[in-house]
Amino acid sequence: MNFILIIFRFPLVIFHVSAGLIILIFFPSKNINLKPIHHMISCIWMKILFKIFGFKLIKIGEVDLDAKSYISNHVTLFDIIVINSIIPVNFVAKSEIKNWPIIGHLSAKTGTIFINRGDSSDNERVIMTIQSYLKMNKKVVIFPEGRIGDGKTIRKFHSKLLKSISDKDMKVQPIFVHYPKKYPIDNQNDQSICWSDKSQTLLKISLRCMSRWQTNVIVKFGNSINCNQSEYSLSKESFESVSNSRNELVGRD
Repeated sequence: MNFILIIFRFPLVIFHVSAGLIILIFFPSKNINLKPIHHMISCIWMKILFKIFGFKLIKIGEVDLDAKSYISNHVTLFDIIVINSIIPVNFVAKSEIKNWPIIGHLSAKTGTIFINRGDSSDNERVIMTIQSYLKMNKKVVIFPEGRIGDGKTIRKFHSKLLKSISDKDMKVQPIFVHYPKKYPIDNQNDQSICWSDKSQTLLKISLRCMSRWQTNVIVKFGNSINCNQSEYSLSKESFESVSNSRNELVGRD
């Protein structure tokens, strides 16, 4: 671990987060009142944080700006920074994050939709919230795996939240996010970045990233999918798209 890089980057992270907290004072108190300018500010803020952590983006494919929503695999909380540094979007995240110091406040004030994992009665509220966002031309990212994976495989895509976009005249774009060990020599998953086991914490992974000169992240944008189908068909087609992207870049296990 390169402690010199940590000593250099850690104060930058603190300063940047502090600046973000100050900026949020001028954001609307209700997420539904966030304007495109607020989402653009969040996107720019994420771009800077992305650079401070030492990430290098390898983008494959093009973002479909006509898509109303995006579906992505999920391997680390850094996925949010990575995706939001490319597109001004809102995320669906587990409710526990809302109670995290600083991060919870940043997430809540920038339009994150929180869901109580394991509470099926909360699904309808989240679905209605997503639909209200879409009606206001806000873009939403859904992680249908339901929980953070290990980066080695793509977990089953659950269809429950996809009810918010199914049977509608709109498009959703699948996204594959991957952290290779040593791109392009070794595209296997870098377990030191992903939540591969319960011993991993956000602080540990953050320090690990800050101690490196560079951490590569591949983001592959697949072909957009028409949402005029059931949530079950939508989950299957989006899962196949993300899985195929993984197989193309990493290979089959």
